[in-house]
Amino acid sequence: MRPPHLLAVTLACLLLPAVARSQTPEPAWADDVARFAERVVDLGIAPGLGIAVSQGDRVLWSGGFGVADAATGRTVDERTAFYIASSTKALTATAVILEAARGEIDLAAPIERYIPGLRLRPPLAETVTIADLLSMTDGIEDGGPVVIRTAYSGEFTPELLVELLSDYGPAENGTDFEYDNLPFNILGLALDPDAPHGWKAVVAREVLEPLGMEETSATLSTMDTTAVAMPHAIVPGAGWRRIALGKADANLHAAGGHFATPRDLARFVAAHASGGMLEGRRVFPEAAIASTHETHATQDREFGPFRRFGWGYGWDLGLWEGRTIVHRFGSFAGYRSHMSFEPRTGIGVVVLVNGGGPASPASDLVATYVYDRLLRSDDTVGGIEFEAEYERRLAELELRRATAERETAAALETRRSRQAPLSHPLEGFAGTYVSPRLGTMTWRILDDGLEVEMGVARSRAEVFDAAKDELRVELTGGGSVAAFEFPAVGSRAAALVIEGERFERVGS
Repeated sequence: MRPPHLLAVTLACLLLPAVARSQTPEPAWADDVARFAERVVDLGIAPGLGIAVSQGDRVLWSGGFGVADAATGRTVDERTAFYIASSTKALTATAVILEAARGEIDLAAPIERYIPGLRLRPPLAETVTIADLLSMTDGIEDGGPVVIRTAYSGEFTPELLVELLSDYGPAENGTDFEYDNLPFNILGLALDPDAPHGWKAVVAREVLEPLGMEETSATLSTMDTTAVAMPHAIVPGAGWRRIALGKADANLHAAGGHFATPRDLARFVAAHASGGMLEGRRVFPEAAIASTHETHATQDREFGPFRRFGWGYGWDLGLWEGRTIVHRFGSFAGYRSHMSFEPRTGIGVVVLVNGGGPASPASDLVATYVYDRLLRSDDTVGGIEFEAEYERRLAELELRRATAERETAAALETRRSRQAPLSHPLEGFAGTYVSPRLGTMTWRILDDGLEVEMGVARSRAEVFDAAKDELRVELTGGGSVAAFEFPAVGSRAAALVIEGERFERVGS
């Protein structure tokens, strides 16, 4: 089908109310987007996905496709919320900027002014500002215990995070832009230093409530779990299968801390694309919102179909086919989020998926399909008929999924080959181990194997190298190897080392 001219799309779309796709006749482009999304699901590229499209200050259309939970067969619909991971950074940054617009936060002030007791190491002390953190040019070394505790274990207090930050040194690349969770974790402390998760209330007050985002939350325990898309991974020979949800209230953090429906996020996108307007009313100051889309730091890297050239406040700035796309994505085990808009036309797209691996690029492919479908004035892409070109791209992702399945099967076979009997009984590994920086690990015997718990993070353990007493676990978004130290044969382990951190056994 020939894509309509942009002007025709604009006029047609602006006449549509911001209601669910099942409640209003759908324009031709929406039918095409729905068919394309169904193709993504039918080809097994993603288990489920939710999509929303906005233009100017209005949400035009939304839809859900595939399964929210393969274990039960529950399907994705318009009220299905997905974990949005690092897309939260745009929400957190917006809250900071809105407070700054009212004079409640000084962007040029040192961060230590807003976090009681914070004492960064020289030369960082008194030089890192709120603006530096927003632009990720703070010059603090990345990662470390603060990121692990906030994003994975959830085992922290504000006081502990402040104490841990005192050990962070300067980054190797100085104050050059460096993408990381840490700056936004620190901003979360600054938004409300008196509560472990006070930033959640601030973002809700400043952003969610004014925009009527009632289907977005940073508190999973208050959500209807039957309206949440569960995470999935590819299982060789079995397709997409549900995996454990690695998120709870404790590890939903200021750099990645919300569950949201696509149509709710589209309200946020619409407000940014229109300079603070939503459905004909001013919600946010125009200048404040515009400041988040300015280039505050430079970057130069490819990310899928986008060439990123800058970073605003909470947003990436990139080029796609000569157009600037303001965007913020996020990923976590079993999830991928895409949130973007094209400033010149005000068209915005949200695509959320509940699968990892090949499902991750699928979110960007669906988004570019929407942009191409709405923005092109002819029926070709690079000289190839529009739908045929996107079928070709789908075939590439289908092949990628098949390749990922084969690679996963090979990796599992390699790991199975290492399953030699351990040189010590399971009781020798079981116990509680503590690291001053990373917290507490508890290893338990479960079904003739071992399970490890670190705060709210849990993982089944498997033998990595029996001769070296090494076990593989997945606690921090990927595989890690825990090397146990035994003082003698037949004894209990005295310590373990994982990710370069030493944990000492405590108790008997």
